[in-house]
Amino acid sequence: MDNVKTMRLFLAVVKNGSLSGAGRQMGLSPASVSRQISALEDDLGVRLLNRTSRRLSLTEAGQVYLERAERLIQDMDELRDAVGQLAVRPRGSLRVQSRISLGTQYVAPLIPAFLAKYPDLKIDLWLTDNDLDLVEHGIDLAIRTGDIADTTLVGRRLASSPRVICASPEYWAIHGKPATPEEIRAHNCLTYRYEFGAPAALWQFRTDKGQFTNLQVSGNFQTNNGEALRVAALSGLGVALLPAWTVKDHLKSGTLERVLPDFETTVSDLDFGIYAVYLSRRNLSVKTRLFIDHLVAEFGKREWA
Repeated sequence: MDNVKTMRLFLAVVKNGSLSGAGRQMGLSPASVSRQISALEDDLGVRLLNRTSRRLSLTEAGQVYLERAERLIQDMDELRDAVGQLAVRPRGSLRVQSRISLGTQYVAPLIPAFLAKYPDLKIDLWLTDNDLDLVEHGIDLAIRTGDIADTTLVGRRLASSPRVICASPEYWAIHGKPATPEEIRAHNCLTYRYEFGAPAALWQFRTDKGQFTNLQVSGNFQTNNGEALRVAALSGLGVALLPAWTVKDHLKSGTLERVLPDFETTVSDLDFGIYAVYLSRRNLSVKTRLFIDHLVAEFGKREWA
């Protein structure tokens, strides 16, 4: 027995004062209405209606059931309306995590326009260069770069983010520019580390013919922050491997100069994508989907290299 449908049917019987009237309202025959009301009474173990050839009347138990049923149906309708409104006008909190540089330069500037469009939403933007567990931290959406190793996560590509090897003109003037990947080893390489005690940095090169070269590099500065690497490179400290979007303005102005442009380069994998990462396509909340769509549209307008 569908208790909710039967409850609605009972209310229709009382409102119309007859089985036939309720049947017309609900699209049922009087016989079907009678059977369902009888089944309800059998299920409850009490008589709800006094039936005569002329009229229907509520028993004492029927009056109690009517009052409770009306409240329950009203609450359920309000709940349905509230959930439905979220699909039309999303509200509540959206927790977003992003890498620090990417978040400050590209994600944060896009939030005001999104919130202006959806004023009932609140966004909690958490910036860290560590990949946090989405479930443990209650994160709705993470903005990440490179390969998505966790197979339980879904990633929607927002943009391509190739990496470049670069240093300041002053550094190259003193130490000379490498002509091959192997010559990089002779330079002071500024490296990115996710945690203390991590293995020595490995830079990977690939030619347009698909040939790979993996080189272990070293230098006198390492950090877990891409912005710190960029600042160190600008100061002339050494050579850095950085996402093109973090240094494209410096490459245009000449404050940084790129080397080995014929090689695709990275620190671990050759996936240069920027992704919106979330737990599942199933039951993806409207607010999360709308923010992803917003990022896709806005990221698509930008130059990333």
